[in-house]
Amino acid sequence: MTLDKFETEKWSFEIPPEPIADSDIAETIESEVVVVGGGMSGMCCGCSASMAGADVVVVTASSKPIGRGGSNNAIGSKYQKEMGVDYDPQKAQEIVKVEQLINSFNLDTKKWATWVNRSAEFMDWQIDIMAEVGLKPCLENAYVDPDGITSCPPSAHNFWNEETPNGALEGAPQQAAGYASKIESTGGTIYYSTKALQLVRDDDGKGRVSAVIAQDKDGKYIKYVGTKAIVLATGDFSKDRDMMARYSPEAYEIFKDKITWDNIDYDAGLVYDGLYPGDGHKMALWVGAAWQKNTTCFCNMHIWPTWPNPEGLDSFFGINMDIYGERFMNEDSNIAHILNVVRHRPQEKIFYVWDADYANIRDEWNLGSCYKNVNGIPSTPASAMPEMWDGNVEQGTMIKADTIEDLLAQWDDIDQETAKKTIENWNRYCEQGYDEEFQDVESILVPVKTPPFYGAKTTPTDYTFLTVLGGPRTNSKLQICDENDEPIEGLYCVGSMIGDFYGSIYSFYVPGLNLGSVCGALPYVLGRQLAGVE
Repeated sequence: MTLDKFETEKWSFEIPPEPIADSDIAETIESEVVVVGGGMSGMCCGCSASMAGADVVVVTASSKPIGRGGSNNAIGSKYQKEMGVDYDPQKAQEIVKVEQLINSFNLDTKKWATWVNRSAEFMDWQIDIMAEVGLKPCLENAYVDPDGITSCPPSAHNFWNEETPNGALEGAPQQAAGYASKIESTGGTIYYSTKALQLVRDDDGKGRVSAVIAQDKDGKYIKYVGTKAIVLATGDFSKDRDMMARYSPEAYEIFKDKITWDNIDYDAGLVYDGLYPGDGHKMALWVGAAWQKNTTCFCNMHIWPTWPNPEGLDSFFGINMDIYGERFMNEDSNIAHILNVVRHRPQEKIFYVWDADYANIRDEWNLGSCYKNVNGIPSTPASAMPEMWDGNVEQGTMIKADTIEDLLAQWDDIDQETAKKTIENWNRYCEQGYDEEFQDVESILVPVKTPPFYGAKTTPTDYTFLTVLGGPRTNSKLQICDENDEPIEGLYCVGSMIGDFYGSIYSFYVPGLNLGSVCGALPYVLGRQLAGVE
């Protein structure tokens, strides 16, 4: 569609369904706070409100508490202090400012202030709740930028137990279940496998949003009345083709042939091709919500197992080449930023090569990304890394050879002669300690000379956890607003659908920002406000 058609024609998601008749509603359930969505943000908000004394109901299309990942950023928690990390909101200002600058300040900085100022309180509260269900905190490693520009101290927290020691990758579902347990123990009720369909806005669609109508697994329509608030927490819209084409066209063009659009799984966890169909976004639009003011954020959540990165967020600090066999960037980057560079290369392919000595860039490789390794995942000694790479060679995700020529010959989609010259130049830069092309810092100039040699390649859509962040216009109190920026009374949202928290990129410069802020500190604060304790 052209821009003119945006203004004159409606997309499928903009057309509301026929209202569900009162006569079709089998049951009405009333509560002070009704939360729609059983993920991290919804369960957190419901837990906060319930613990603060509110009557809470959670309605979720999932069959269980859900979540993905597990890193939760916080500034100055009691666990950071216990681990000797000196970090507070004042010390975080440079990091926060750089993160906002990455997004050209095209975001709601007032919401960010809530996260910065309340994140330690939220994390301390969460640590206590998770302890009740046997989950221990883990602080993830700092991200150390060799240039020193985007370094970040240990600030991403995750939660683990012996059954799921990798909290950074698997902790979120456990956290959501911990919140759910606390909701129920404090008198709240959770209705699983119950999909919200429509909001009820009083006074012929001009008044307060007073209820949400949902359908349970038996097909019954149930009206959930919220006397204080309806809180939408339904995740993203990456599984709705029209919403992606309209509001996230860049991500749509990249993933349109990869996403299985009609396969909606409300229990989705570690999936790679999109998550949810924007149920909450649509319901908000149908009752008069405006869309956020900036572009939605394409979250480049990459797990690229084919490169040898010693920490979870690191890029491959070695030679990167395109299909022409040429370098194209300063390799000092992280897993989010490098994708944007790769997307500008022909066929969006990246090739990287290294040798057996690359393992020695660290004495130990901390593949679990845990600060001081308190979660039971041991560091991997450098001497063990070639054996791990050999396993990837057997699986077909890496290649191996005794000469550079034989290595490159295994790729028919790279200019092998130019690539050989590029590697020769790279080795010269390593010897002289200066990168004449892209000014890589000396500490990451690792020569490719010692056989056996290894290689791998990937594209931006390989191993990508696609999430699109943003949605209805949302003020700093998390009230959903109309086109005049006026709050729609009774209607709130939390989590990935909060409008205007993000700019154009989820940068990973602040690791664990999403779960720590829009899915954590902000819903925690909202829950307390709805309960009337602040």
